[in-house]
Amino acid sequence: MTEIDPARAQIRRAVEDLREIRYRLLGVQASIPPTRQETSLEDLEGEPDAPTEIRAALAHALHDRLDPLIQELAAAGGAGCG
Repeated sequence: MTEIDPARAQIRRAVEDLREIRYRLLGVQASIPPTRQETSLEDLEGEPDAPTEIRAALAHALHDRLDPLIQELAAAGGAGCG
């Protein structure tokens, strides 16, 4: 056991927590059905409606922020990226 093993173990536990949060957020995103604004080319212009805005914010947060964070911490914790 090295001096950084306890830190790596804590990082691995945090990665597990973040993955659980990721799946919860995916569930929230899936629970909001796409609106006409998302499915109709004619309705893409203008301000997004609330459901579209929430779905887009979740997609952005997951893809651009949470997924890279999970991958980086998993690598640092020696837990792989799966």
